[in-house]
Amino acid sequence: MTSLSRRTLLRGAAAATVAVPLGAVALSACSSEPSPEEVLAGRLVPLASAAAASAATARQLRAVDTRNAAALDQIAAIRAEHEKLLRDEITRLHPSSASLISTPSAAPTPAAPGTSTPRTSAPGTTSAPPSPAPGIEQFGTSLTADADSAGKVATTTSGFQAGLTASISASIASLKGLLP
Repeated sequence: MTSLSRRTLLRGAAAATVAVPLGAVALSACSSEPSPEEVLAGRLVPLASAAAASAATARQLRAVDTRNAAALDQIAAIRAEHEKLLRDEITRLHPSSASLISTPSAAPTPAAPGTSTPRTSAPGTTSAPPSPAPGIEQFGTSLTADADSAGKVATTTSGFQAGLTASISASIASLKGLLP
């Protein structure tokens, strides 16, 4: 049997002292927990999705509510800009999170009030017309909810993201003032 010299034992202990922390660092890098950037990007995704939905809804409402067309055009443009700013920040923080932003599909323009437009999808069958855009009151309520959501994110983040979401919250609140 080979005996260990004191020198060999000390070398082994020194190597273990260095190897154990390095191994722990390597294992922690492989953890399945999301990074702080990914978590923050994930908190911004619903705000970007809501901005895209608001812009689409404003465009749909404009087609049937000509009295408020100018206000709805302005709301659509500003909410589209909110979506772009949030998407850019999400992409900067965690690029793959940007794919989680839901964008409304191009919905057909709603029919004018009092008209019906059933569509035929196959011979002998009809599909229901697309659901109409919500009314102005419902749209105003959804804008209030969007402003509240952005405000909550603003109060629980810091730095640029807090400023971005706070300004979006304030902007949405002022947009609601454009509606009757």
